[in-house]
Amino acid sequence: MVMAKALNKLFYYWRVLATGLSFVVFAIGGLLIGVIIYPLMLLVPSRHKNRVGQYFIHLSFLGFAKMMWIMGIYSITIKNKDIIKNSGLYMVANHPTLIDVVLLLSIIKQSDCVVKSALASSVFTKGPLLVAGYIINDSPQQLIDECVQRLKTGRNLLIFPEGTRTRDLNQLQFKRGASLIAFDAYQDITPITIKCQPRILAKHQKWYKIPRQKPHFIIDVRKQLDISEITGQDEPRSMGSRKINQYLLDYYKQELALENTDSRTKTADH
Repeated sequence: MVMAKALNKLFYYWRVLATGLSFVVFAIGGLLIGVIIYPLMLLVPSRHKNRVGQYFIHLSFLGFAKMMWIMGIYSITIKNKDIIKNSGLYMVANHPTLIDVVLLLSIIKQSDCVVKSALASSVFTKGPLLVAGYIINDSPQQLIDECVQRLKTGRNLLIFPEGTRTRDLNQLQFKRGASLIAFDAYQDITPITIKCQPRILAKHQKWYKIPRQKPHFIIDVRKQLDISEITGQDEPRSMGSRKINQYLLDYYKQELALENTDSRTKTADH
């Protein structure tokens, strides 16, 4: 018993150290991508630039996610991964932890993504964003128009309706941007639920304040939601987007509160 407690304590301190090391690796990687990879991307024809850049970011995040998993920072289960092999998907996801984007883009080979404008000015994240050609959230209407345009060209799009990490899991709130994009593009929605138990790297949580138990992520890619069953295309924009937003909010509140006990669901572990 004493030996087991000592080993658990030792593993906890190792995970704290490994988490800090991961931040360092991420920062260095971001700098190197900006200094080395971004200039090389200028040589890629413009029509292929986003695809090449996003695939590179996918591989980079896959390697980073594997590193964190190997170091024992977290464990993970991914359900229905085959769905995201399709193109032209409008994917929305909840956002409980800091590394949700990394984990999702480590399994999604091609996807445009909406990012905060502050990340585009950071020396540690600017390079990867430029390489991937992600959509910067500078102007709300410009953002919506750009997202709709990319969906209409058959691109995948990933967005977090909350706009930032979840503060209180019992007070889930979605901004209207995601629903406006869905309405303007009149696009079916592929919901992705992310659960992390116990929670790590939450909003306002210090990086070293990790739980004693190793966190386990469950990422579940769900069946598409038919937009025509939520709202009509001829409805007023404000009303249609409001219906979509409320539908999504109710959907996530229900799904995140339920445990999926369907043994037929396919799973894949890192």
